Amino acid sequence: MNYSQAEKYLSSLVNREKTKKVKYPKSLDHFRKFLKDINNPHKKLKGFLIGGTKGKTSTSHIIDEICRSEGYSTGLFTSPHLTSYRERIKINGSPISEESFASLIEELSKVKRNLSVFETLTALAFLLFKRKGVNYSIFEVGLGGRLDATNVFEPKVSIITSISLDHTEILGKTIQEIAREKAKIFRMNGINISAPQKVEVESILKEEVRGNVEFVKDYEVISVSEEGTVFKLSGDEFHIGPIGRFQALNASLSITACRKAGIPLDVNRINKSLSGMRIPGRFQIIRKKPYIILDGAHNIASIRVLKRAIQDVFGRTVLLVFSCLSDKDLHGMLNEIKPIVKRIYPTRIYSTRARPFEEIISTSRELNMKVAKTVGEPFIDFKKAISESTSRDIILVTGSFYLLGDILRKA
Repeated sequence: MNYSQAEKYLSSLVNREKTKKVKYPKSLDHFRKFLKDINNPHKKLKGFLIGGTKGKTSTSHIIDEICRSEGYSTGLFTSPHLTSYRERIKINGSPISEESFASLIEELSKVKRNLSVFETLTALAFLLFKRKGVNYSIFEVGLGGRLDATNVFEPKVSIITSISLDHTEILGKTIQEIAREKAKIFRMNGINISAPQKVEVESILKEEVRGNVEFVKDYEVISVSEEGTVFKLSGDEFHIGPIGRFQALNASLSITACRKAGIPLDVNRINKSLSGMRIPGRFQIIRKKPYIILDGAHNIASIRVLKRAIQDVFGRTVLLVFSCLSDKDLHGMLNEIKPIVKRIYPTRIYSTRARPFEEIISTSRELNMKVAKTVGEPFIDFKKAISESTSRDIILVTGSFYLLGDILRKA
């Protein structure tokens, strides 16, 4: 099996990320049986499990960077990807090779059990990390927590980033229901760390593990600029490449988690490593004059912190290339970002779950935003925004990781 055949095989499986009406299994028993068939590779791993609503991918990447800066080998599993499945599975910071990916997919395909795409990729990561003998495995939860395939992993440290409303059609209509789903990645006798949460969420997280959770609150943001973010944590000053006040929180969670895991940390080494890191699709500046920023913000909470980062770094309005999925709060997201938008370029996403192009246009107009004339083709509309910009403009592409991927594949 070669890489294109591996991709074709994955396309034959259930892909809940692309399904309009997502139906999850009632338990993880079927996945555990599959893992037993391949000798339970996940049981040989140690490391970190990261859930939450926003910030979990950044936190996962930062933990990976910290561990490697201290000389440990790592396996990193994140989702979604922008242009290739290989982005989701990394060894020591590098994506899995096409040859290894294809070989492992072929091996897993011979186990006759019905898995989804995400479960297959999770099993692949377990198998790869075990065979590579990595010191630390870092797994980002895909969705929720309780029924996510990554939750069969027994972490050394469980981390929950900021929780807000998202995927309400699957996880629950209230933030309390969502918190209960995500809290299931905590372990009663494990090390559990959380971002500051709303009072009702903190209460649920504490209840899940009888108070055995530490909320990281003692960080202080010093500055946010194009060069990154500077903050203090427990008296130490850190400079990280990722941009935004929220990244100071993600880094604080990461540093705390590594310390709790017993990893001896050198502040100077961490700063040297983190100051140069960038995270794809997270306030990713890909060009200047005009500035082009890619960010996968896809709910109101993440749009809010993205807006704050734009204000902190640039202090001026943007040309917004925007689309989103049909299950997202279109009106809420556009209303949140509207104050910093000079002109919006509505477009669409190549997905069965995409919000109709016409709805994005009509909602933009209802909000009295200045709407550019676009055709509903991501790359064409993106190029139009560039052609109508000046060297001082900021072009912001956001609303969905799918939109970023659609543009990057043609860029």
